[in-house]
Amino acid sequence: MAHTAREFAQKLNKCLDESDAPTPVRERANILSKLLDIPKPQAWSILEGQLLPEHSILQRIAVEFEVDVKWLCDK
Repeated sequence: MAHTAREFAQKLNKCLDESDAPTPVRERANILSKLLDIPKPQAWSILEGQLLPEHSILQRIAVEFEVDVKWLCDK
C-alpha cells in the first residue's frame, strides 16, 4: 500500500491537476465523490491525506486517471 495517506493524496492531486480539475479541495471532493461513487467526506479525507482508500477504490482511481495502481501506492 501507499507509504502514507499523505503521499497518496499528493499523487491523486497530481492526477487531478493533470485532468484540469479545479484546485479548491471542496470542488475536488465533489468531483471525486461523483467519479468514484463515494461519500463527499470520504473523498475529502482521501484528498487531504487523512485516509488511504480501500483497494477497490484505488483500482477505480487508477482506471479513471489512466495510471498504474503500483505508481499510486509506491513512494
